[in-house]
Parts: sequence; structure tokens; C-alpha cells
Amino acid sequence: MIITNMGSTFQAGEGYILPEATAPSLVLTHPTEDEKRRTWTLNHKEWGGALTLEEYLKREPYLTTIPLSRDGGMTHWILTDSSWVPTDEKNSRPVLASCESIRKRVFVAAPGDTVAREGVGHGIGSVFTYPEHRGNRYAGRMLSELGSALRTWQCENQGSRDAVCSALWSDIGKVYYAKKGWAAFPSLHVEFPVPTNEIGGSEPPEKGKGQVSLLTYDDLERLCEKDEQLLRLQVLRMARETGRTSVAFAPDHDTLRWHMYRDDFIASILFKSPSPRADTPSIKGAMAGTRDGHRVWALWSRNYYGGNGGGTPAENVDKNTLYILRLVVEPEAEGGGENLGEDVVEAFTVVMRVALREAAAWHLGKVDLWNPSVAVKRLVERCGLQHRWAHRDTDSIPSMMWYGDEDVCGIEWVANEKYCWC
Repeated sequence: MIITNMGSTFQAGEGYILPEATAPSLVLTHPTEDEKRRTWTLNHKEWGGALTLEEYLKREPYLTTIPLSRDGGMTHWILTDSSWVPTDEKNSRPVLASCESIRKRVFVAAPGDTVAREGVGHGIGSVFTYPEHRGNRYAGRMLSELGSALRTWQCENQGSRDAVCSALWSDIGKVYYAKKGWAAFPSLHVEFPVPTNEIGGSEPPEKGKGQVSLLTYDDLERLCEKDEQLLRLQVLRMARETGRTSVAFAPDHDTLRWHMYRDDFIASILFKSPSPRADTPSIKGAMAGTRDGHRVWALWSRNYYGGNGGGTPAENVDKNTLYILRLVVEPEAEGGGENLGEDVVEAFTVVMRVALREAAAWHLGKVDLWNPSVAVKRLVERCGLQHRWAHRDTDSIPSMMWYGDEDVCGIEWVANEKYCWC
């Protein structure tokens, strides 16, 4: 039997009948290299962005070789029918749905804990149903199997029998995945539009009391180590203050490099250059502040809209975005977020101005910051930069499945920012 739809051809064998989504013969397993390539070919229209199909088919294998993903950090999954039997060598087993997961480190603390412990979490992405199989509830069955599988997946060497949680970012609203066990969490962001006089140019960053530093790969490891220390304390403090178990994905060196390597791969194709300014290293963020404990820093990545290879970055400026992956406000992280002084406001403002100028240089029309804390919201309102607040209802909804005894609705997700996404 051959089923063809949207350019996809599935040849399972004469007389084969697709099973119901509830069939016990359906199993969650791992794809072959040929099955991965076929999946990428089909989902290019969903997630190819500004890349052509040929470019996308180079990016996806590349993403398995970079920090966080490599050495088994990324796992590819498919739902298939274990009862399928080939009738000749041309037959291929049915791939009914597919997705990926990435193992991540998390910090977690209960209200009575004296230290935040480390555990395993999983990020889920690229949930996809083959076009010819849509409407049969196969994705739902795959997710049911996946939620259970990830509870113990890759936990053997982590000193923990079970994972702490798994998370995904829904592009189909808040209801579907919640029914599957991944509860929706806040999806607020603040958007800073790039001023029209910034577009296409890049002046030197702000000088003065902010003492701004431009951050490159050379700065990343030490900042991530500092951030981890601060975030562990923040998770512990949040648990004590709220009386609720608190969790955060670790903003570690591998996680930030995963985003940045992915970003650089795309930019190298679109711009044929690592930087729009040949004499300047690629800038990955900015830090400002006059002294330790009062500094502010941000790390970022770029996202280009291109309609699957259609149009240049300069033709889609209003849809292109610079995402703040991680924002660190040291006084807040150290417990002093209630009374942030003017020096911290200035440091935040300078960092965001650098982000806006970088966005302009790369043909990005806006800078987005996900789920700012109460303290950061105050900084946004005090910084004097044009901005607007947006609650996302349909896309990039952070959603979490909790593997502990607590109700997921009672969990505090600390630092629910863009760096967590995958």
C-alpha cells in the first residue's frame, strides 16, 4: 500500500492497514538515519525558517554534534508499529509521529531544603506527525509513551532514579499539551522595537558609568559558572519564600553554546560572514555595572524569518528577532531585588541599548525578553526604552511535566527564559 500526501510517500506493503492509536502494537523507538532524513525533509516547512531544504538538511545533523546535543545528549524518537512485517525490500516501516529530546541539567529545591540539588530534566522539540497519518491521534499516543519514557531516560549516571521534569514549548496553544500532562506556564514577554534610526547601522556601545563590556565566546564559560552559582541560591530562596518546590534549568556553558552555535550556523549561511563588522568578533551579549554584585548582563541569539528560504534578512526585518537567552541582574539574584538602585537601572538600560544596536546590525526588528521577574519588570518600566508587553496564547508556550510527588501546578519555574527552549 502506498499513501502519498504533501510530497511524502509511505510504502508499507500490500494489505497493510494502519492501526488505531490505542493499538498495543504501537511502540516508541528510535529512527534510522534514513528515517531521520525523511522526517527532516517533511518538517522543513514547519521549522526550516530562513533556510532552504538543502540548508536545513545540513543544519539538523550538525545540531547533533554540538554542545548539549552531542554524545547522546539529543535523542530522536518515533512512533511505529511493531507488528508491521515487510513483504519486499522496498517496504519501509510506518513512521507515524516523531520528536526529539535533549537531556538538560536542572536545579530543584523544596521549601525545607538547605541546598538546591541537581537533577536531570529533558527538553522536547519538533513534535511532528507525518502528513499522511494526521487525524489518527498518533502524536497523542507518542506523547503518552514519551512522557513515561523520559521519567527514567538517561538517569543512570546522575545519582537519581527519576528525572525531575520534562518541558516543551507549544506552538498550538495551551490546551493540547496540558491534556497530555505538560501544564502551561507563564508566556509573557516584553518586546523592544529597534528604532528606525538604528536599522542598518551600528554605533559604538554606550560609554560612561555603565562601563559596558561586549561579550564573546571567550567570556561565556566564566559567566555561566557565576550564573549557576547565583541561580542555585535563587531557586533555594524561592522555595523558602513561596513554600513551593522550585526548579530551574541550568544556564550552563553547553546550553548557551547550543543556542549560539545553532544561531551561528544559520547566520553563516544567510550572511556568508561570522560578523557584519569584519574587524569585530561576533558579539554574544553585553555586561554593564560598576562593581561586583551590581552588574547586569545579557546573552542573546538571533532568529530569522524567511518562509523556508524565501527573502533575505533585510526583507523581513520586522519579523526577525534578537532573543535575550538569559538576563542576569546580580542584586536580584543575590536577594536584593526589592530595591534596585539607579546604578542597576543604568546598567540594564545600557545592556539593552547594546542589544538593540546588535539587532539593527543583523537586520533584526525587535529584541524580546521572556518572562521577566518582578524586579526586571521594574527595570523595564524605569529604563526609558520603548517597549510593549505581550502574552503569548498560541506559540512558544512553556509547558512542563513534573515527575515528583507534587502537583505541577504548584511548582515554581525560576528563570523561565529563552535559554530553556529547544
